[in-house]
Amino acid sequence: MRDAVSAEQQAIFNRGNNVGVLAQQLFPGGVDATALKRSNNGESVKRTQELIANGAEVIYEAAFQHDQVLAILDILVKKDGLWYAYEVKSSIKISHTYLLDASLQYWVITNSGLLLEDINLITVNSQYVRRGDLKVHELFNFTSVKKEALKNQEMIFENIDSSKKVLDGFSIPEISIGEQCFSPYPCDFMKTCWKNVPKNSVFEISGIPKSEQFILYNAGYTTIKKIPKTNDLDKNVNIHIESVKTGEAKVDREKIKKFLEKVKYPLAFMDFETFMPAVPIYNNTKPYQHIPFQYSIHFKKDQDSIVEQVEFLAEQGMDPRRSFIESLLKDTENEGTILVYDALMERNVLNGLKNDFPEYASAIDIRLKRIVDLVQPFQERSYYHPAMKNSFSIKNLLPALVPELSYSNLKISSGSIAMIAFEKLQKETDMFKILDTREQLLEYCKLDTLAMVKVFEVLEKETQSV
Repeated sequence: MRDAVSAEQQAIFNRGNNVGVLAQQLFPGGVDATALKRSNNGESVKRTQELIANGAEVIYEAAFQHDQVLAILDILVKKDGLWYAYEVKSSIKISHTYLLDASLQYWVITNSGLLLEDINLITVNSQYVRRGDLKVHELFNFTSVKKEALKNQEMIFENIDSSKKVLDGFSIPEISIGEQCFSPYPCDFMKTCWKNVPKNSVFEISGIPKSEQFILYNAGYTTIKKIPKTNDLDKNVNIHIESVKTGEAKVDREKIKKFLEKVKYPLAFMDFETFMPAVPIYNNTKPYQHIPFQYSIHFKKDQDSIVEQVEFLAEQGMDPRRSFIESLLKDTENEGTILVYDALMERNVLNGLKNDFPEYASAIDIRLKRIVDLVQPFQERSYYHPAMKNSFSIKNLLPALVPELSYSNLKISSGSIAMIAFEKLQKETDMFKILDTREQLLEYCKLDTLAMVKVFEVLEKETQSV
């Protein structure tokens, strides 16, 4: 059975569809060849042929079939009597997978009888800056890939032939799990093929290449406990292996104490949420730019004080950046350390806001100097727990250090889901859905900073006897 599509994966599909529809404006006045019933591919193929025969010069979602293989092209254009194919990608770069996709499109279309003068990939221009109305001709880049498609034709035919033989078989091919399960994308049948992989397998070790994981697995070291003490893995991986074998946390109290000496009360535990529209929706923004829309801050005046919290969540439908930075600067006027967990994103956002709003640059610089990254003692393995799985993600850290807190019961339980939720809010009109989503966003971000407070308190307790 095929695995369910995750919310994150569905968001990627939706983004691709939306960018594809927007790219149709590059060739206006076209006709959509999609059948009334979207799953009726045969009708789409027939409709495409009818449109070509009747003189259509721009066709959206043009469908072709050859030798039982279906290809649906985003845009087909006739210019000066010649046909040009355009496949739209929501990415800013052309990957090997995209070239193979275009090669397959070329094989099906040309073998079905339509001669193509060229085939192009349309990608998002990462350098485009929106100023006023969206300029679609500046938003997109065009790249001819006919040369690559022609080189790949023999390989495409061979792959189609071997794939059809698999489909004609009466049983699932007996192929061991391997790197192909993740390339070019994670397979849709992972739960089926990986159901016999044991708990605490070598695949739970983060930070090493998949190739190394499979070398261990295929050599018989299926679980972490089976890995010999003498091996070629790096120091951090071996810390995880030893921790799993003993079931005990590794704590270097002296190093933790040195880290804590950099931290000065009063403390502000801070976390941002951002979203990254593929198509910029605000002036002076680029495709996929991190746009901050939310933060949570937990304050602690001293080691024994009650924790207080402030939060900000931008109104949907408007550029949140100015209100975000003005509110943040007001909420961080006090002295003391600002603690952030894995601070790269927060630093990048603040530096970006310096460029967007230079009048606040000096105030932002003061906040940047106060930031201390709480990830450091975990990244350096000064504190390590086997549940961390060689990762210093707070999602792995929390169950180990603060088991009473959990993201599992939250509808929004990760930054990527928060990103998707806020982007959806930009066009949402149902007030009940808006209020519910906003409440979920606030709950998630609040837990992020509360988790930081509790994790920091664990570190303080570990050093009390040092």
